[in-house]
Amino acid sequence: MGASASTAATLGTVGGVLGAVGTAVSVVGAIQGGKAEASAAQFNADAARQESAARESAQRTQAQRQLASIRAGVSKSGATMEGTPLMVLSESAANAEIDALNTRYSGQREAALYESRGRNARTAGYLRAGTSLLTGASRYL
Repeated sequence: MGASASTAATLGTVGGVLGAVGTAVSVVGAIQGGKAEASAAQFNADAARQESAARESAQRTQAQRQLASIRAGVSKSGATMEGTPLMVLSESAANAEIDALNTRYSGQREAALYESRGRNARTAGYLRAGTSLLTGASRYL
């Protein structure tokens, strides 16, 4: 009987240690998972910014071509760049700038959304880790 009690105590201790190790692994996994999700979200935010900058640049280039075409058309017609032609060119330039700025803003908002998701994922990872820790601890209380 003494040996059986000793074996049972040893198995209980081993089971407790394995349970604690399992809880620790779960906690670390939850934290790492949250950090990985946050890292992926940051990657997406950076990609959104780069894509937005490229779209903005392409939009500005296209606008410059359109403005040059307007100037060439006015010159070809023999008109001078004053009065109505100048107002048309100014209005077109202003609209092109607004379009480019809207493209930039859209990219910034998309990037901010990804960053927010990343912060939420990191927080969720810590919460999952805390839940695992408390669940594991409750088994021994």
